[in-house]
Amino acid sequence: YAKLGHAFTIFFVLYVTIIVFAITRVISAIFLRDTLEAASNDAEMLVQEKMKKKSAYVMKLKSLFQALDATGKGIITQDVLNQLLEDPKVIAHFQTLELDVHEGAALFHLLDDGDGEITCEEFIDGILRCHGPARAIDQLAMHAEMRQLGDAMSHIKSALEQANIISPRSKMRSTYRLRANAKTFRHLHAFRIPMMPEDAVQPKRSESSREQITNWRLANGVKSPGSEL
Repeated sequence: YAKLGHAFTIFFVLYVTIIVFAITRVISAIFLRDTLEAASNDAEMLVQEKMKKKSAYVMKLKSLFQALDATGKGIITQDVLNQLLEDPKVIAHFQTLELDVHEGAALFHLLDDGDGEITCEEFIDGILRCHGPARAIDQLAMHAEMRQLGDAMSHIKSALEQANIISPRSKMRSTYRLRANAKTFRHLHAFRIPMMPEDAVQPKRSESSREQITNWRLANGVKSPGSEL
């Protein structure tokens, strides 16, 4: 009987230990499930709250655009925007939307898609990009555009260096492109966008190109610049 009582005591202790461990695991699982559900609900609530804030911000932008569009045509030109930004009340409206605007021309060229007019959709999309944080894809797109702009400037420089052998029409076209790109550089500089070094975007002229230019001048009797000095 003593042996049986000792064995029963060991069995009872093991039984109670297992039951307590199982109950503890069940209770922990219940708490964990409730915690995950609460976290999921919180995430959904955050998403919904963010969407509501964005919708409210878009509605404010629409109201601001309608207030700026005095003609009611649904478009804003650069001249109109420049005149509006001279009004302190308009600047105050932008500041209430957490937008610090200093130069109307730079803002216009950031919002415009190239047709010389800003629509309500362009205005909202551009302001949302300016208001939100800079994303990696936006930085990569800006880097690619700056590289293309640097290549265009290099070609324009080469064309201007060879201005004595190109047609007047080409000179006029190159000059126009130079002015347009210089204007873009000024607008980008207004927002303090870092530019690429000059040496990185201006390739040197190869020796073969120089020889071709020299042979052409000799064949057509054109003197090299500075040869008369």
